Amino acid sequence: MFKGIGKIMFQGLVAMLPALLTIYILYWLVRSAEMVLGSFLEILLPEGWYLPGMGLLVGLAGTLVLGILLNAFLVRRMFDLSESLMNRIPLVKTLYGSLKDFVGFFATKRETQFNQVVALDLEFGGLPMRMIGFVTRSDFHGLPQGIGSDGEVAVYLPLSYQIGGYTVIVPRSRITPIDMSTHRAMGFVVTGGLTTDKGHGNFHGPETGH
Repeated sequence: MFKGIGKIMFQGLVAMLPALLTIYILYWLVRSAEMVLGSFLEILLPEGWYLPGMGLLVGLAGTLVLGILLNAFLVRRMFDLSESLMNRIPLVKTLYGSLKDFVGFFATKRETQFNQVVALDLEFGGLPMRMIGFVTRSDFHGLPQGIGSDGEVAVYLPLSYQIGGYTVIVPRSRITPIDMSTHRAMGFVVTGGLTTDKGHGNFHGPETGH
């Protein structure tokens, strides 16, 4: 009886934990923004002017303004210079680059090839196997010779439970299109295949032209 109760409680925990963690992370971000920016506002504003929540509003407004300013040449140039500086610091370069690539994956526009989910056919120890990946490029014109050629595609293979992965150049014949959304496929890979959500994405298969 206790074993059955424990199993039911574990199932409830698994179902509830992602929602709780999401709520906690959002709460932590809001609270951190309010604490940090709110403290500055309390110092800058006259006594009695500060109201709870103003720190969060300033953070949201600052993010919006930064996004607008990045379209300006001078501001964009300054941002590129600061980014170049960060890429020269050993530890910071690794962390910043990995986080930028990870966030950039989810910010990629839907019309790009990165939403093409495929299975890459491989052999390991004489046994056939498949890896889930994402087609990132099918046209290698303009790149140095030897990176890729006609009939080949670049496939990004993310790692499970890690930020990172491999980009491999393979013949188009080695990949099989999968009718699966990018987010579902990424969730399946990064959890080591534990995610079992069913559903179809808006996959249309790799391009055949170029």
